[in-house]
Amino acid sequence: MILDELANWRLYSTRPAWEQAFAWLQTLTLEPALGEHEIACAGGSKAIYAVVFDFTTKNLLDTTLEAHHVYADLHVPLPAPLGGPEVHARFALEELDEKEPYAEARDAVFFHHPERFNALFTLHPGQFALYLPGDAHLSQGKTTPAPAALRKVVVKIRAELLVP
Repeated sequence: MILDELANWRLYSTRPAWEQAFAWLQTLTLEPALGEHEIACAGGSKAIYAVVFDFTTKNLLDTTLEAHHVYADLHVPLPAPLGGPEVHARFALEELDEKEPYAEARDAVFFHHPERFNALFTLHPGQFALYLPGDAHLSQGKTTPAPAALRKVVVKIRAELLVP
């Protein structure tokens, strides 16, 4: 997992997929269109794509705890007024009990929430969090007592394209 400021993205990789993902993020407007956006990449179709979506922040126990096998998830909260901060957490797989087995079509395995949340953090606009395959994670947690309606971007990158 990587958590950092968007301005520091170049510190982590010079792989073309990494650079293409961040080049696409730099083209975002303040109100990016909802839905799936393919990002051109030499790795082929669906090697890198972004999903822009709206959600409502939740209590931590109501969030989805998942891990992936094929794709790395690059979470990027949008700035206000559409976006805002959200609570995330990262877990080691061995800490968790499986809720739903891996589904190839969704590239996801789902887990029950543990009794303790060890690695909680707030992801703010201007930051990114990268979860690699094997990083169990949750997002969309509330940062205020009341739920907030937000928009965010998750860039999906075939993890093999990030390996040197």
